[in-house]
Amino acid sequence: MSNTDTYFNNALKIVMEAGEILLKGFKSPKDVMTKQAYYDLVTQYDILVEKTIIDNLLQLYPNHKFIAEESQADAVLTNEPTWILDPIDGTTNFVQGFPFCCISLALVVENDIIIGIVYNPITNQLFTAQKGKGAYLNNERIHVSDTEDIKDAMFGFDVISIKENKNYFMKHIDIIIDNFRGSRSLGSAAITLCYLAMGAMDICSFQYLKCWDVVAGILIIQEAGGIILDSKGSNYKDIMNADIIAVSKRKLAEDFLKLKNNYSNKQ
Repeated sequence: MSNTDTYFNNALKIVMEAGEILLKGFKSPKDVMTKQAYYDLVTQYDILVEKTIIDNLLQLYPNHKFIAEESQADAVLTNEPTWILDPIDGTTNFVQGFPFCCISLALVVENDIIIGIVYNPITNQLFTAQKGKGAYLNNERIHVSDTEDIKDAMFGFDVISIKENKNYFMKHIDIIIDNFRGSRSLGSAAITLCYLAMGAMDICSFQYLKCWDVVAGILIIQEAGGIILDSKGSNYKDIMNADIIAVSKRKLAEDFLKLKNNYSNKQ
């Protein structure tokens, strides 16, 4: 068994156990606190899930590094094995009782994503990927859709973009309404990316998020046959940059970027 297989199996066990904490918290009263903005929420369960996962991984791999939303958000990515963790992606959903929230965990080694795990225990959906070994939902292989035409495409986005930059959102909403089959904002970037990986969405565009929101989902999409680009349409290279376009087929990204450029030229 390779090191990556061992890392994956151990991480998966830890995530599944932490999922029990998330599930219990989803059904329980919560202490809700805010961070820098009134809509940026954190609960005792975010903190507990993060601590549980990090502590268990450190017992196995004391030399590994971590970038994690609640306790190590300012950590710097190096070439060392680094776990990137969002303990509850979709905390607002978690607080509201809206069942789209998940644990998102990725392992990055030498700037290469080699493991991605996204687990929503509420809907019992476990998305996993190891580099070069495909993407899976509950141990069944998944693939992106074959959609290439925008008029047939479902567009995924995150509402945080509205809060951070209304002009960004207004530019996108006009393009989406006029050109796409439909759009969805699930309140969890990690789940949205995984839904693209299984073919339920066709294109996603995210800005103003953090690496822990998207890194696990990025590998899952790539292993499902999808494509990740940066926000300008170039190949995705910077793991710490969460401004991305994810697509089932490159033509969708090209056509979307043309629409954005045309829209901007009209302003």
